[in-house]
Amino acid sequence: MRPLFAALLFALAAAAGASAAHAANAKAVAGIRAGDHDCKGCDLAGADLTNTCVKHGDLEGADFDRANAKLMCMSFADFKNARFRGTNLSGANLTHSDLSGADLTGANLTITTIKGTDLAHAKGLTQAQIDTACGDKDTKLPPGLTVKACS
Repeated sequence: MRPLFAALLFALAAAAGASAAHAANAKAVAGIRAGDHDCKGCDLAGADLTNTCVKHGDLEGADFDRANAKLMCMSFADFKNARFRGTNLSGANLTHSDLSGADLTGANLTITTIKGTDLAHAKGLTQAQIDTACGDKDTKLPPGLTVKACS
């Protein structure tokens, strides 16, 4: 096969893969906005989910990287092993959610409610992030981190 033709085929295959991934992302976002609270392993990376709700949902392993989840209702949901790298979670309600194994590297937790939330085995979580959130005595954090009580 000629190099130019092979390169063209490779580029077309890559574009088709990217289009399929974008379509899957758009479908997952549309489902959340339509009230589907279960989206296990779905791709929500980069999505604008501002003021949407997944209360009691199963979003285990979902990818929220760089998403805008500002003011999102996420309470009582399963986010085990989900990815929130660089995600804006400001003002989100994560009360009593399970974030075991979730990656919160660089996530914005400003005025995020984490009452009773299980973050004990979360990855990438820093005291600086927790200092901008609020929780309660039932909030589970990695060793060495502490949370202020919500007022």
